[in-house]
Amino acid sequence: MQPRTLPVEPTVVKAPQRKPSVPLSVIYADALYRPVPPVEYDDEGYPGPDGRVSESTRHAEASNYCFDALRVWFRDQGGTLVANDLVMLFEKGNPKAALSPDLMVVFNAGNPDRSSYKVWEEGDAVPAFALEVLSKRTWRKDVRVKPGLYAALGIREFWLFEPFGPRLAGYRLEGREYTRIRPSTDGGLPSRVLGLDVIVENDRIRFRNAATGEILPDHVQSDAMRVEAEARAESAVARAESAEERASQAERRIEELERLLER
Repeated sequence: MQPRTLPVEPTVVKAPQRKPSVPLSVIYADALYRPVPPVEYDDEGYPGPDGRVSESTRHAEASNYCFDALRVWFRDQGGTLVANDLVMLFEKGNPKAALSPDLMVVFNAGNPDRSSYKVWEEGDAVPAFALEVLSKRTWRKDVRVKPGLYAALGIREFWLFEPFGPRLAGYRLEGREYTRIRPSTDGGLPSRVLGLDVIVENDRIRFRNAATGEILPDHVQSDAMRVEAEARAESAVARAESAEERASQAERRIEELERLLER
């Protein structure tokens, strides 16, 4: 049975006007990520990788596409971190103050191996972009609770994708409040953070180069393009070798004729 369509319009939220007197993890306790056993903890007791699995192949496909496509898109920016399902800890000393977006992008963070992303160890840099792929188990938290915490943390763009609708919504932090990103004339939702349009094509979330209109390929398409490019290269080499052999044969015939004429 196909899951029912899930709503993607989040609760209207505003970030606190000033730093609250109580921790964000208390204000937004319902938004926190609860690691799924078995959980790996580091030496300081903070959670890292856990036993979470995707609820469906459609959910996994969406998350994996976004991760792979953006890693390729930012491949020349070594300081840009693109991560999926990475636990983000935002309060030092509180292992429960955790989020785990389906995808997040952090600029100038570098790419060392991480088992978690600790904001206080990263110069207090929070993601500029966060995406949640909705599921039956998590959609209420993603839609109703997380936006307030993401706004309070200062995450500049917050995106929701419901894969069985499919429906897509993007939100940009304007001052203290998320406002919905409106589609451009060609139907794409422009992400200022990524420099890409976010679209739905054939029921799948996709990123599109706004300058060229090219859609960033998924890993299957990328592999097919690689195989095709290799085949073209091999064909070009074969043609060049064939032309070289024909030229060599022509030179040998000319040399033979010259020797006959000399006689």
